Amino acid sequence: MNKESTLAFNKRLFKAFQIRGMKIGAIPDMEQRLISDHLIEHGLADAAQVNSVLEEITGIQALDPTFVSFDPAFIEHITLLLPAVVAREETVFPIKHENEYIHVVMAMPQDDQCLHRLEAVTGSRIKPYCCNGSAILNAIEKYYTGRDHIGEPMSDKVEILIENALKSLNKLKTNRAEPLALVNDAHLVRLLQFAMNQLVQNGASDLHMEPRENNFKVRYRKDGVMQTAWTWPPVFKEGIIPRLKMISRMDLNEGMQPQDGSISFGLIKDRVVDIRVSSLPALYGEKIVMRILERDKKQLTLNNLGIEPGDARRLEAIIRNPTGLILVTGPTGSGKSSSLYAILNELNSEDVNIVTAEDPVEYKLDGLTQVSCTAETGLTFNTALRSFLRQDPDIIMVGEIRDSETADIALKAAMTGHLVLSTLHTNDAAGAINRLVNMGIPPYLVASAQVTVIAQRLMRCLCERCKIEYEPEVEILKVLDIAPGTMRIYKAVGCQKCSGTGYNGRMGIYELLQLSDRIIDLVLDNQPAKVLKNAAVEDGMTTLRKAAIHKLAAGATTIEEVLRVTMDT
Repeated sequence: MNKESTLAFNKRLFKAFQIRGMKIGAIPDMEQRLISDHLIEHGLADAAQVNSVLEEITGIQALDPTFVSFDPAFIEHITLLLPAVVAREETVFPIKHENEYIHVVMAMPQDDQCLHRLEAVTGSRIKPYCCNGSAILNAIEKYYTGRDHIGEPMSDKVEILIENALKSLNKLKTNRAEPLALVNDAHLVRLLQFAMNQLVQNGASDLHMEPRENNFKVRYRKDGVMQTAWTWPPVFKEGIIPRLKMISRMDLNEGMQPQDGSISFGLIKDRVVDIRVSSLPALYGEKIVMRILERDKKQLTLNNLGIEPGDARRLEAIIRNPTGLILVTGPTGSGKSSSLYAILNELNSEDVNIVTAEDPVEYKLDGLTQVSCTAETGLTFNTALRSFLRQDPDIIMVGEIRDSETADIALKAAMTGHLVLSTLHTNDAAGAINRLVNMGIPPYLVASAQVTVIAQRLMRCLCERCKIEYEPEVEILKVLDIAPGTMRIYKAVGCQKCSGTGYNGRMGIYELLQLSDRIIDLVLDNQPAKVLKNAAVEDGMTTLRKAAIHKLAAGATTIEEVLRVTMDT
């Protein structure tokens, strides 16, 4: 129990006992010890009285483990999921495991930090009950005897966790155990908790659980690149896949259709994250992919997006216009949403009304009206956009322009006193203009809407600890139009800090296209994207390739990354 939570809860207890006319007297260490335990110890109240007060002030049912009988098999199972060190430090005791829930009696059942820790350790949702601390500690001493050697999952070696989980799963299958027994097996849960914690702490943005013909593969995406973490025996799919479906609230009985879910409890130790979960039926079983969304992640601003200084100044001026359409383009995973949130952060103030339509809402921003347009809500982007226009908006953000109807409404909104932000999937900035026309939008409408396009990619950053300078081959330099000897160039090596990859983190590169009078004429003449791009370059636009080479010259990335993420078009 942390000091702040204990002190705050003691203040509530003090008032509750005073109302009952109880003389509490001086209590030392109010930041470390609950008043209720002090009263029981000094005979000023009995356990039943204290539990009654706890139930009243928390609104949570009281339950005393002293009067509960526990099966030895349950104790062996639950003390592995919730180790003694955690139970003692948080003054909690587990009494039941039911599907994705573990029922726990707690001295402070409304302590969010404690609840998050319990969720992170057990990989389960917590159903809290209240109880005086003395009864909880007595239960811990009685039932955890001889099991103090069990620590949190992250304290074990992965090889031991894999071996224990494999033995336990094989034993359950041999004994023809119920499917739910595999899903809730303590050894399997500990292994899954270790794997997810380890990968997220290593910087993974996506976790992939993949049943294969002869094995079960755990892969992850870090800095935009897929990597294999572990390859386990195929039996693991029978426990891990349904467990992830269960805790993300998917239908366990549906295995032939894709499903979406989310895990929004404290699954990752010391990190506040939401996890978006997707299942996909495949040849050898359902594949699960999890996208990690950090609630407390520092929001990007225009100053730290990494846009070239000249383009940053232009963009700052553009977003201050009261009307217009700003499109952010790029492939999936190129950071488009982050750029939109950075712009919204810059524009967010008390004197503007900002509404957003997102699929789904990834990060919650105070001061905005954010609308989720998902299959569950049944709300589409174009329906939300039509409704927004009746909500007196100044700034509108639509997650993606997917069809001609949404594009038409967005463009017309941009021409009638609104600043509209959205995304498109195109290879470069000029391609976005042609994409709108190909959707059926008349060129004159595109030309009249003050359209600005930001194309972007994410490049891996070189690890500063292990990068080394070298002389690339002349032929490669020619491909990049770099004269030999004009810049210091580094290559990736790999060290412990970067997990042997040679890279650590990612940065954005951008090209910014504004519709000048010259480009507007080309749009009206229905010219192809290549012509529009050449005109924009002549007007001073920095292409993605040039932006990447600037990062190369700064020693921030490698030639391999420049060639991987950009095209010379």
